[in-house]
Amino acid sequence: MGNLRRKLTIAALALASATGVLAVPATASAATANVQIQICNDNNAALKFFLVGYNDQGDWVNSRFWDVPANGCTTASNYWWQTNSSVEFHYVRPPAGWTWHQVYVPKSKNGRTFTYHQS
Repeated sequence: MGNLRRKLTIAALALASATGVLAVPATASAATANVQIQICNDNNAALKFFLVGYNDQGDWVNSRFWDVPANGCTTASNYWWQTNSSVEFHYVRPPAGWTWHQVYVPKSKNGRTFTYHQS
């Protein structure tokens, strides 16, 4: 009985090991279509923004806040977003209140920066 239990345990470990090895390429390839987003403010008033959407790991997340100077650009660095998808672009220009709209992030190479202009 002990010999059978040992053989079943070894078989189960081998199967788990094989499954884990096979899962690695799928996980790595899922994260290849992602970009950072740069917001360019085509306006004479500064704005503050944050993004909400699916990150490169497939999780729905909120970014931190960034400031964009008047007629300037800011990259939402260290946040990677899925391509061929939309993110929520939330922004404010005081004294107006917060507003948002969806921004489509087109397919792009891994590691590139997608630039969006807000007027």
